[in-house]
Amino acid sequence: MPRANFPQRSLCTVALIFAALLCGCEDRSRTARDAAEDLARLFSGQKIAEAYEHTAPAFRFRRSESYFEARLLDLGLCEARRVSWSEPERNGRLATVRGIFTLKDESRLPLNFVFSLEDGTWRLIEARSIPGPGGIAEDVFAVETRTRDTVSTRSVEILEPNATDIPTEPQLRQLVEDTLLLFNEAIQNGGDFSALYSAASDRWKFRGRKKEDLEYVGSNPERIAKADPENRDDRLTIGALRTAFAAYIEAKVDLSPIKGRKMILSSPARMNSDGVLNLRGTFDANVFQASAPGRPRRVEFRLEYVREAAWWKLMGLTMNVFAAEQPPKPVTEP
Repeated sequence: MPRANFPQRSLCTVALIFAALLCGCEDRSRTARDAAEDLARLFSGQKIAEAYEHTAPAFRFRRSESYFEARLLDLGLCEARRVSWSEPERNGRLATVRGIFTLKDESRLPLNFVFSLEDGTWRLIEARSIPGPGGIAEDVFAVETRTRDTVSTRSVEILEPNATDIPTEPQLRQLVEDTLLLFNEAIQNGGDFSALYSAASDRWKFRGRKKEDLEYVGSNPERIAKADPENRDDRLTIGALRTAFAAYIEAKVDLSPIKGRKMILSSPARMNSDGVLNLRGTFDANVFQASAPGRPRRVEFRLEYVREAAWWKLMGLTMNVFAAEQPPKPVTEP
């Protein structure tokens, strides 16, 4: 039987195609900087799912899309005003591109984005902060125990805080109403914040320390060293609440009209990468204060909660009361 002889060129072509199928062909028209610019556009366009797909499989294996979104929001990258990129520094199949993000408040956040060439495409594997002298470069998307002031000295790692579902809208409204009415009760009682304090998170009150250690007054040197009578850890105390909201006590603000009224969130409820539920908004109701009788006012709140056991516990509280006919002022940190 006659043997068929294939041209040598055909054999080379087959070999090249086979190699391409195994390793993937690099698109030399696109660099790691192009990939970085694509990511920045997806961030600013709030296209989180699409940006997540631009990351490497190893990146996605350790981080869920919800965690990725939470970190982007925490870092402020979705609201960055602009970003400038350096030319990529390539080392084999890895490339680093430095980006300087100008955030919403005009502060600057420099990050080193590291990309890996996979299947011919540059994909994100990590983004590291740029440390100052003697500092450490942090992988800003690393899944780690970001909240260290946990409920006990045995720190509980929060690997996927977004696995905790955000409550439904009626549950959120009830949660916020309960908190604000406890706050109102304290104001009407002349600054007795004990009930509100009881509803606060242990993470806020004890910063991962044992209450008996913090309040120790004996003679044991080791326990004295653990005590914190001066509150160096900036723990929440009843006295701190009374001081922070002294103006509300003096003005005798009355928030009771919010009971049963519609809650209006100024932005969707979200869970940050520390596992903290963030809520910000107002109620469709006028409130009052004794120091300005006959002048209806509105309340704007910013509240934070964490899940402890089976309950949502207060982790942060900021309030703003303003004239009803005036637009709300920005909610500021206490």
